[in-house]
Amino acid sequence: MLTAVWTILIFCTLIFIHELGHFIAAKSVGVTVHEFSIGMGPKLFSRTKGETAYSVRLLPLGGFVRLEGEDDDSESDGALCNKKPWQKFVVLFAGGFMNFVLGFLVFIFLAANTYLTSNIIGAVTDGFSMQEQGFAEGDKIVAMEANGKSHRISSYNDIMLFNLTNPSADADITVVRNGGKITKHVSLKADESGRKIYGFSPKILPNTPLNVIKAAYDNSVYMTKMAGISLWWLITGKVPVTEVSGPVGIVSEINTAVSETGGFEGLLRALSLAGLISINLGVMNLLPLPALDGGRIVFVIAEKILGHRVSPGKEGLVHFIGFAILMAFMLFITFSDIRKLFG
Repeated sequence: MLTAVWTILIFCTLIFIHELGHFIAAKSVGVTVHEFSIGMGPKLFSRTKGETAYSVRLLPLGGFVRLEGEDDDSESDGALCNKKPWQKFVVLFAGGFMNFVLGFLVFIFLAANTYLTSNIIGAVTDGFSMQEQGFAEGDKIVAMEANGKSHRISSYNDIMLFNLTNPSADADITVVRNGGKITKHVSLKADESGRKIYGFSPKILPNTPLNVIKAAYDNSVYMTKMAGISLWWLITGKVPVTEVSGPVGIVSEINTAVSETGGFEGLLRALSLAGLISINLGVMNLLPLPALDGGRIVFVIAEKILGHRVSPGKEGLVHFIGFAILMAFMLFITFSDIRKLFG
């Protein structure tokens, strides 16, 4: 029951915030909103206020705002199709943007209630390369280089991202000490568990308002980059499609967070998952793919370049095909998630 409550709460919140972004943006540029719906399928509740019907539907796995002139031609001044390209862009972009905002707010709460790691060295480990090369407590890591490519480091998340994209790689690490920069070559060495490490732990920062906001921003950027990297690995085959999680897999993760952990720590894990999903939803929805907001934005950009709108019939066909492919992909992912549960 607790898992079901958390699942519905997370999904509905993410959907509500996303659609609220479209709704506010549409209203702000004078687009008529016929319906604001949370959920899909048959209506459970509906109330009309002004020109808009506010609805709650049976299935909490989606939602929508139905706009005048969104998919068809319309003579109305309140039709989206009759608005300027920049106004269409604002309406389409607002949904994904609100998911980034929600993720950031979630990470603020998490940062205020967890340890804040930094890119400052808190301690070096005896017998490992960081100590052997003379690095010390208080050194601030600002760059790491491996495989001929340098990475700027401004947070501990950047260090984790470097390790993820350069697995088992020795590195040239640059730190700032007393206003000057020092660069040393650091080799990986296995610890007692067999995990290869450079041999340092980060300094923990106090949970001041400024540090909390910075940590939340860093986490948001990190999750956004991770979404992009994961997508690229999926496209290039580095990660198999079967590793992608859909709604069933997400419910399983929520169950792990709230049931196996429990208490305040379980709450933090559930919120961390919600923040991750929100950022990923923002990224995925803005991809330039048919049926997604990003795909619709592509047509808006084409309209700006060409000086006229692409035929609604042709655009609608592209989005219909894209939607069909997206649904087929979701069915495949759902089937894969179910197999993992019973595998």
